[in-house]
Amino acid sequence: MTAPDPALPSDRAFAIDVPTLADVPTLARVHVRGWEIAYSHLLQGEQWFGQEAIDRRIAHWTSWLTPGTREADEGVFRVGRDGDGTVIGLAASWPPHEAQPARSRELSLLYLDENWLGTGLARELTEAILEGGPASVWVTEDNPRARRFYEKAGFAPDGAGRVEEHLGSLRDIRMVR
Repeated sequence: MTAPDPALPSDRAFAIDVPTLADVPTLARVHVRGWEIAYSHLLQGEQWFGQEAIDRRIAHWTSWLTPGTREADEGVFRVGRDGDGTVIGLAASWPPHEAQPARSRELSLLYLDENWLGTGLARELTEAILEGGPASVWVTEDNPRARRFYEKAGFAPDGAGRVEEHLGSLRDIRMVR
């Protein structure tokens, strides 16, 4: 028998909520740590996972949540909060940017605090953003955990792909439902 990990939340209850500008610093940290969990085997360096990345995400989240900006006006944002109200996961959706989108809505971001993986939070955030409707999501081809998650959520590859040159040449595939 193993001892409980004190870093893990003892109460796995969470609530889905709309983020505010007061959440920006925590959103940035969860976002960058989520990137590290998902992509550290593909990307290395402070620019992706260090303070530079957190500062960049603070600027992004501030813009995304500031009323009157295009990102805020077109976006849908949800967070998961633990029993203390701390942000433990995030999701965002915007209309797709490609010339011929497969769906009218895209699940653009979905990241969790690693202690909340496997709790149902990601599924709840996905459905809170998409409301059970059709959508697309771009997922890194070399991210089998994410691909399995999206398949369980009803997404399937549609054959479209792209290379993210600005992200270290990561190859993404599009999944739709």
